[in-house]
Amino acid sequence: MADEIDLANDLIDNEVSRALSKMRQNTSSGAMGSKFCLECGDDIPEGRQLLGFKLCVPCAEESERKKSLFADY
Repeated sequence: MADEIDLANDLIDNEVSRALSKMRQNTSSGAMGSKFCLECGDDIPEGRQLLGFKLCVPCAEESERKKSLFADY
């Protein structure tokens, strides 16, 4: 079971990833477009692109997992 330090580290990792993604998105001026994941930079499958997703499947799953860990109940 994760302790408070592990949860804090996960939260920090998530925030750093978001900040880096925003920086990449702003500096690329659309060069990466929606073909690449905002988190990791990997290719997004065409089906996901057409639906407007900005994250690849593994990053989307990780994002949902982290949201569930830090959800307010």
